[in-house]
Amino acid sequence: MEEEVDFCAFVPIYGAGSVCDLTTSLCVGQTAELLSAAMGDLLLWVLAFLLVLFCFLDVWYYLRLVAVLLRAWFLSPVFDITAEQSVGGHVLLHDIDMCHMNNARYLRECDFARISLYSRNGVLKAVRALGGTMVVGATTVRYRRPLCVGEKFQLRTRIVTWDEKAFYLEQRFVSSKDGMVAAVMFCKQNVLRSSPDKILQHLCKRKVEVPDFPEELQHWISFITASSQALKAESRLEKKIHVTRRLSNREQTRKCYRSAAGVSLADMMLWVLSGLLVLFSTVDVWYFVRGAWAVLKYLFQDPVRDVLAEQVVHGRVLPHDIDYMGHMNNARYLRECDFARLSYYTRTGMFKASHMLGARMVVGASTIRYRRSLGLGEAFELRSRIVAWDEKSFFVEQRFVSKTDGFISAVILCRQNVLHSTPDQILQQMCKRKVDCPDVPEDLQHWINFISANSQALRAECGLDEKTK
Repeated sequence: MEEEVDFCAFVPIYGAGSVCDLTTSLCVGQTAELLSAAMGDLLLWVLAFLLVLFCFLDVWYYLRLVAVLLRAWFLSPVFDITAEQSVGGHVLLHDIDMCHMNNARYLRECDFARISLYSRNGVLKAVRALGGTMVVGATTVRYRRPLCVGEKFQLRTRIVTWDEKAFYLEQRFVSSKDGMVAAVMFCKQNVLRSSPDKILQHLCKRKVEVPDFPEELQHWISFITASSQALKAESRLEKKIHVTRRLSNREQTRKCYRSAAGVSLADMMLWVLSGLLVLFSTVDVWYFVRGAWAVLKYLFQDPVRDVLAEQVVHGRVLPHDIDYMGHMNNARYLRECDFARLSYYTRTGMFKASHMLGARMVVGASTIRYRRSLGLGEAFELRSRIVAWDEKSFFVEQRFVSKTDGFISAVILCRQNVLHSTPDQILQQMCKRKVDCPDVPEDLQHWINFISANSQALRAECGLDEKTK
């Protein structure tokens, strides 16, 4: 009788194990591929979200605001209310226009420096305790020398004086390279539902004497008063005439994207989103896009022959323009004015005339009065016109007019310096005749006096510094 043979008993043990190992390795490989694909999709969504965030919101503004508050929280308090406080800074790629810090960034840096000042000296805490609030009523800035990309500076802030309604602050951009005051700004910080005296009494537990008003500051306050009276008189006149304007613009754009054959759509989108995110997070992309669009748009429009005629540019407050209070932040007003002047000079032919004369135009100073905030989504008109000129500069007035009710929300005066030529020569080049300068309004004359007094004060201060050395 033959013995039955169990062939299964001769199956090598390592053979069965190899099958299991192979199955396991296949499962692990598939899991790794699925995990890699999931991580790639997640990274794609994260990049897309960050890109949308940087495109539609001023992310760095809010990050800087949080950093300023945290830094001021952990630093030692300053008990001298009128003591000067200094904040260091660098001119980054996100701050520049051509190669130096653009005009609007100066105001933004000053906003952060004032927040630091109020946090450390206790003014913010006192205002909250009294149920008040503080808003910027007006600012004026003189540009003495540009701050270039990468340059270090110190922003020195101090309360100069105050009246029954507002604090008056001076802020100086001092270059770390040579110690020169590159720009100086004055700010009128209005106090609502309280007063500066009450705030200081709450802080110091005694009445604080008001410092004397410097001569330059008195000229600027006279300008603010005259400008306010002129606008109120103009508003009363407009109400009598009952003029209403309604303008609406609608644009729709559709874009389609197709991937090239043989290219992974996910990989392509990953690289594109990464590149755009780096671009939007390091460079103020919208600034350059807006600048190029402004020039191209008005190159194809009919030129404006009347140099003194008012020109209107339409705008709307976008999410990228607002601050933590939900309305257009202070710096954005100056930025919109830059684009409006660019349009103005392009359509009137001033750029072309100055180029033919080998001249350049740079902003020497600007002042702005905030009368009412512009909220998110609010449409406005920005009206620009040349008010007057002297042997060195044009003086341009720009008004933000709300389309909701026609109210003038803000008024800006800009001193546009002409280098290597004069305003008269530019106008003669354009009009082929001599153009008579209009009379200088009272408020503008006060501001010119302020600029002159501030310039003399800074020069005298530099002279004293040199003698001390």
